Amino acid sequence: MKTNKKFVISLERFKPHTFQAEQGEGLFMSHSHEYDEMTLILDGEGYYSSQQQNMKVIAGDLILIPPHLHHGFVCTEPWQGISVHFYHDMLPAYCQHIFHNTERESDRIRSARLAEDDLRWAEISFFQLEKEWKQGRSSVDSSSFMRVAFETALLLFQRNRTILPAVERTADQAVVEEVLKEIHASYYTQITVSELAARHFLSASNLRKKFSELTGVSPKQYMINLRVQEAKRLLQQTNKAIEWISSEVGFTSSSRFYDYFVKSVGVTPLEWRKQNQ
Repeated sequence: MKTNKKFVISLERFKPHTFQAEQGEGLFMSHSHEYDEMTLILDGEGYYSSQQQNMKVIAGDLILIPPHLHHGFVCTEPWQGISVHFYHDMLPAYCQHIFHNTERESDRIRSARLAEDDLRWAEISFFQLEKEWKQGRSSVDSSSFMRVAFETALLLFQRNRTILPAVERTADQAVVEEVLKEIHASYYTQITVSELAARHFLSASNLRKKFSELTGVSPKQYMINLRVQEAKRLLQQTNKAIEWISSEVGFTSSSRFYDYFVKSVGVTPLEWRKQNQ
């Protein structure tokens, strides 16, 4: 059970290994961890690998590694970078769509090669995140700065990410991914499936079919699940009243919130908060 309210578990800079080696050689490190990892390569180059991949990375690459994936890395030219280990389910719901993709990449390292301007944004974001992390302040402002900085890095990754040939998106996947982004951005409103479908020139029934085939649930159920997940995050990370949280995540009444929460989690919101705070 994760009881730490902060989404960042650790943050560290890395430099070339200090062992003696000829240029082009490196020390291969292999491991896995229960949390997500985002790494920005600042200088040099090397390789990241998993069971299915051997990916060359250079300065300006942003790498996202899912939890529990056994992976390794090796430096081939002296490199520097910064890695953030985090729990994505402790981030606000509106920035989590990147972890709920339709491209079945949960067992792959994903990468983004940042354009020059975006790389500067990423460096600033990581610098601000590192600054707040090292100061160790537990204020609301510090927490907000960290989230904004990290969410900026996530958006930069999303905009520049590399689509691997093996998982190139179909037209349906592209539509559903856009709908997922829209749901994560507006889950707390009373947006309807018909509205989402109309934005993509689809009928509601057609969107339901495409969405269910790629995610395993209907758009409506996905929104309910997302609201419950965000409610759990707020119950754990804040002391806000349960009725306020119910409204904040988009439920039209407290009774509906309680019903959905108990059905999904198995206990009442108050019981869940006591168990997890």
